[in-house]
Amino acid sequence: MTSLSDTDLYHDFPGCLSSVHNIKRHPYEFYQRLGYTITGVIPDANGIGKPDIIVAKRLS
Repeated sequence: MTSLSDTDLYHDFPGCLSSVHNIKRHPYEFYQRLGYTITGVIPDANGIGKPDIIVAKRLS
């Protein structure tokens, strides 16, 4: 669970994404430690107020 959960991402998506933080040990922080970046979010992908977070990393 992150600060994106139970939030209306359609209202202020850039604002929500710029201030995302972890609430209940969501794995996105693990991927950030490996060099991944949040590149997108799919609002309501898992039900209303339950988005999917997309992370990506450039490969060299």
